[in-house]
Amino acid sequence: MKRKILVVDDEQNIREIIKDLLTDKDYQVTTAVDGQDALDKMQYEQFDLFILDVYMPRMDGMQLMKKIKEKYPLAVVIITTGYSSIDGAINAIRGGAFHYITKPIIGEELLNVVKRGMEHHNELTGSMPKSSEETAPGKNFFDNIMLRNFSSEEKADFHELAVRKTYQPGEKIPLTDEPGTIILLETGTASVYISETLIENLEEGQSWGEETFIPSNRNFTTLKAKKKCVVRHYNRKNIIEFFKYHKESLLKLFMINLMNLMYLKWKKSMGKIAMFLGYTYTNPDKE
Repeated sequence: MKRKILVVDDEQNIREIIKDLLTDKDYQVTTAVDGQDALDKMQYEQFDLFILDVYMPRMDGMQLMKKIKEKYPLAVVIITTGYSSIDGAINAIRGGAFHYITKPIIGEELLNVVKRGMEHHNELTGSMPKSSEETAPGKNFFDNIMLRNFSSEEKADFHELAVRKTYQPGEKIPLTDEPGTIILLETGTASVYISETLIENLEEGQSWGEETFIPSNRNFTTLKAKKKCVVRHYNRKNIIEFFKYHKESLLKLFMINLMNLMYLKWKKSMGKIAMFLGYTYTNPDKE
């Protein structure tokens, strides 16, 4: 059965270009001229993936994505726009977009993103079983957040950067003052102390260091294994070399994922601070 895609763009030539590219790859493509037209067509047909332009009359792409997500929470949405900005990319990812593409659209890039989007759709809906590698302990964090939208080969290459070490309960996990270092807890649990005060417990699949990309300041910060744990150490030099070797767009993806993670951790921190002060924290996304 052909996979169904809804392309929404107010420019006819863009709609036709995208439709031709996807039809040649055996996708079944429906087009809509704006957000309202898309909602009308969604009443009579279900789609596996959505490609939405940001700026459209009557209803823009961000508003449309919100309505799509309300009806289909697991929908895979790709946002396109002629205006390239980090803020726009962050807002799209926060809103639930799978990927963000800037115009002019490059055929190969679009097809690769759509292919990954369909794979992601399969995982979300259970259409395809996950491999043992994809469900291995400690990988969910990178695969689902930090390496979101990476291909399987790119994920495997990134994981090869890590140096794996085992730590016993109470043993210190060494830190570095070098910015950009990532420490991922593959198995077990660990505790984070700042000036000897416990601030966080890390569980399997969680990390330390990636949300700042600034020195972790080992003079004040201490990580200790709470239970026997296996840790992956990714150093900054290897990460930089990885992105030099791969295409530039991959670094853009990584930075978008990184900023999205920073936002998620900020919300978590605000909740902890509010509870400590005796206030009720209101999630800004729900206002």
